[in-house]
Amino acid sequence: MKTKATTELKRINGYLKEIVTFFDESGKPISQVMNPIMVELKPRDITQIFVGALLVASPLCFTEEVWNLSLELKMFNVYLLAAFSLLSVTFFVYFNFYRFKLKGHVAEFLKRILAIYVISTASVVLVLFLIDKFPIMTQTNVAIKRVIIIGFPSIFGAAITDYLK
Repeated sequence: MKTKATTELKRINGYLKEIVTFFDESGKPISQVMNPIMVELKPRDITQIFVGALLVASPLCFTEEVWNLSLELKMFNVYLLAAFSLLSVTFFVYFNFYRFKLKGHVAEFLKRILAIYVISTASVVLVLFLIDKFPIMTQTNVAIKRVIIIGFPSIFGAAITDYLK
């Protein structure tokens, strides 16, 4: 017995959904499956990104090991860390949100990656500033290193919580 299926996109309660309808051999619909399509960046996503980034960044901002690492680690290694996180998160977002759906959603794809990075970085800066461990005026390199070092896992936390719906 062969079944056929059709796929259509519908907006339900403000969210984009993929409706897959399965038909029997005579062409009568036998079942439907509704899948969320997570290609649009909504305010809920922004909140989830912020909470995920803050969840991971907060404990790391309070550790002396990170403060010392930001003094000792070479800037080249920090740049590699930033590049690796950018590459990893780009692949994660592509394969979990936009795979087979990138066409027509490139701007949203780039916006989601940018949102993850900007919000994660802002949450790290906020916590470091609140605990007086963000010496941007006196030790700019150290401040930047701290943000990138703590931002590395924070960005992954942000991406994961954005994925959880």
